[in-house]
Amino acid sequence: MSTEEQKPTSNLKNNILKFPGTKNKAVEEQQKEFARLLFSIQMKMNKNDFNVHPITHKELLLLSNHGEAIEHPQQTASRLISVLATSLIRNSFMEDLLWVEKKEKATVQWATMLF
Repeated sequence: MSTEEQKPTSNLKNNILKFPGTKNKAVEEQQKEFARLLFSIQMKMNKNDFNVHPITHKELLLLSNHGEAIEHPQQTASRLISVLATSLIRNSFMEDLLWVEKKEKATVQWATMLF
């Protein structure tokens, strides 16, 4: 495959120093998990129906904790922003509905206590 056909990938920069002759298995496992999560995000955002693929809790946690160190290709980044904004609006709307429902229940309970 030529370099022109390759799609850019997301990557995570870190500032962990590696000393000669030492291995930190916990760091290696964490880096593998981060790479797997970034690949998962990249695959979801590269699909034509990217907006129907949910971002998992682990992916969201990775973006929350390390988002400033992650570089995404432009298309992936813009689609990810769209999906996250849609999720935020949907969750806010659901919270508003739950609040109204809770308020209505409290009003009904209060009204029944009066009579």
